[in-house]
Amino acid sequence: MVEPLPSRALLSKQMTMRATTDECYADGIKQAKKLFDQLYTRRSHGVDLTMDATSLGKRIDGLPGSTRLQAAVADLWLRLSQKEGMDRRKVSPPPSPFQKIPGRGNAKWATKDEVVKWDAAWHLRESASGMRQRMMKSGASSVSSASAIIQRKLMWLVENGDVLGWIEDLDVAAFEQAKVEDLSISSWTVEQSLHQPWRHPDEQALCVNRFEAGHRYLEAQVKRGPPRVS
Repeated sequence: MVEPLPSRALLSKQMTMRATTDECYADGIKQAKKLFDQLYTRRSHGVDLTMDATSLGKRIDGLPGSTRLQAAVADLWLRLSQKEGMDRRKVSPPPSPFQKIPGRGNAKWATKDEVVKWDAAWHLRESASGMRQRMMKSGASSVSSASAIIQRKLMWLVENGDVLGWIEDLDVAAFEQAKVEDLSISSWTVEQSLHQPWRHPDEQALCVNRFEAGHRYLEAQVKRGPPRVS
């Protein structure tokens, strides 16, 4: 039986996917050099194709936050494989900041500041998900009952789709500065709230710290075991 030939789109995808992380970084380094060539047209910038990912990452660190990075360059900077970067950009939340720019081909771009916030949101999401998985594996009744408290739904203030924070823990200024018509209240667990886009990364990080502290307390209960009966 003769198998059908793959479509042109599939062939294109197979040709652009890199077999190894090193090949992916090689592409990122080429694109990064083009970026520095454009940013420093009248003076030497010192970036060449012989630089490794670590050295190039340090050079990208020094770029202004408004600098637009192509997706492959961002993956190189964040030390993501091609597949990891592509998978991240397909999942939301957190929403991917990468967008096509008219007249600049099929590549997707995002500012350096946007990439930093996006990466931080991913680490927060992974931290919350990992903590939940560890708690689900525990069969201790003390953890089950206390975990139910941590997993209860709370009221969260949302402005135009962005979480501002837990409504009982918000500064009054958050209410005063926002327009009433832009506000809404959603019922989520702490973990569910961390999977939403947040307006202020610092507030989201604080929420993650509290979430992790609560689970550390529950884990300590497991290690101590049931109370002794005198």
